[in-house]
Amino acid sequence: MSIKKILITGLLASQLSGVALAQEKYKEAPVLPKELKISYPKSNPLKKALLPVPESAIFKMEGYYLWDPSVIKVGDTYHLFCSRWPAEKGMQGWRESHAIRATSKSLFGPYQFQEVVLHPSNHPWATQAVHNPKITRAGKKYLLYHLGIPQWKTGFAFADSIQGPWTPVPTPVIATNNPALLIREDGSAYVVGKFKPKITHDGKWDANMQAFEASDYIGPYKLVQDTLNRLPNNFELEDPTIWWANNRYNVICTDWEAKVTGVQKSVVYYTSKDGINYELYSQIPLWSQSEPVPMEHGKTMPVRGIERPQICLNEKGELIALLASIYPAVEGPTYIMIRPVKKFVPKNN
Repeated sequence: MSIKKILITGLLASQLSGVALAQEKYKEAPVLPKELKISYPKSNPLKKALLPVPESAIFKMEGYYLWDPSVIKVGDTYHLFCSRWPAEKGMQGWRESHAIRATSKSLFGPYQFQEVVLHPSNHPWATQAVHNPKITRAGKKYLLYHLGIPQWKTGFAFADSIQGPWTPVPTPVIATNNPALLIREDGSAYVVGKFKPKITHDGKWDANMQAFEASDYIGPYKLVQDTLNRLPNNFELEDPTIWWANNRYNVICTDWEAKVTGVQKSVVYYTSKDGINYELYSQIPLWSQSEPVPMEHGKTMPVRGIERPQICLNEKGELIALLASIYPAVEGPTYIMIRPVKKFVPKNN
């Protein structure tokens, strides 16, 4: 066999191995309790609003893993924040990550790296890693909130300009990791985040959801209601993102152990009128590795995993993009994908 054929055969074997690995995460969709409230039991309107991805909407950096995308528009420029670490450290390098910023004149790229925003080498408390950065506005300032390691808590950094300089708060603010923060019009705040109960249901550690509130987004934050799981049926989640629409809290996250969809870490959607009782939007996965990603011009792209979903709204509050961290079909560094959405506004009752 020629060297060329050997290389091709090896590449195909690697691709098939990656697909097989992903397939291990799939199982039949669970039978959910009849009393469980589901907004759309037989459809998923948000999934139908997803559009093909332009090639330019994929952001990669040679020699680095990229993770945790979050985007904001300032003037006529989109600023993409994410975490990054050297590729030679592999996926576990996320425990030593730092936050960066890239820019584009289009939401769907291409994006150009601009700077390292926060780094553990000169951070007052996130001295091992600055991870899962999320950008938002807080009054006249920009707020970048992130997980700090080794504290495993969330804190803030502020700037008057989207280009910095960024000033971290002296200590963490919220006692949870990888949360989603919603700053209300009156300056108060609501947060959902992952917690791990001491007593598990299946011997594995559970990833349940708690909610927090504060009269001012700076804190202090107090637990909403009780220490129980806010998700119905003790569903599990990871990496939520949140926005307010249709007089509801809207939360998109990943299905931690496939208890909702049958696809591990598929992207799912919940809503709540009171921030205490949540209902499932649809059992049909919004986005997952169980199907190739549709690209423009009729192409498709297989992936091994989709994590860290985030949303982008336009000035009218319409959902126009879903961002995610992507595991490539073939082993290699993760990257960011920005998937267009056809101006979605929830209408569930």
